[in-house]
Amino acid sequence: MAKLPPPDFVLASENFVIRPLVRGDASPKLESWIDDENAAAMLNTPRRSWTVAQQEDFFGRHEGQQQRLILGIFPKQAREPIGLFIVKVAVRDGVFVISHLIGDKAWRGKSTTFEASEAVYDYFFNTLGYDKAKANVRPENKAMLWLLYTYAWRKEVRLIRHLRLTGSRERSDLVVFGMLADEWRARHEKLRFHPQGKAGADSTVRS
Repeated sequence: MAKLPPPDFVLASENFVIRPLVRGDASPKLESWIDDENAAAMLNTPRRSWTVAQQEDFFGRHEGQQQRLILGIFPKQAREPIGLFIVKVAVRDGVFVISHLIGDKAWRGKSTTFEASEAVYDYFFNTLGYDKAKANVRPENKAMLWLLYTYAWRKEVRLIRHLRLTGSRERSDLVVFGMLADEWRARHEKLRFHPQGKAGADSTVRS
């Protein structure tokens, strides 16, 4: 039986710490995060500068929540996050929906998502007992589609004109992907993160 995550927890990988974001994590360094099309699409928000006040409101509304979490990705020893995961859980169904954003462009293309997501999957699958992960992606988001297709995800369905876009109020298709816990545990060795210097460190999965 799946469990709710606690209001506060910390996950760690070799290079990152992942934890729920709080109002105090808002920073001017995050203001450019959604000032590009892919990032804005991920959050279904208009492309814009993300002010500190808006960050504080967004993080503050999710503080202590256990069913919809905003998890910051922090390089170890760093004070500001370089990205985030949004995780929504359905305990009764044993399913969580996950999306992510690497907001700091300097950290894109460096296996950041690949490494940090393993800690998240391990926690939700193996510690909290969830059976399945889902991801919803707009077909225009080619970078995210590539990442999912090259990992252990499987395309399940394309929902036609399913999503109403916040900025334009137009409607967009949504591609739904799924990944079972057992499939993740049995994934190929090349889809597993290895610390630098160990076998498999030069994986082809990058984000």
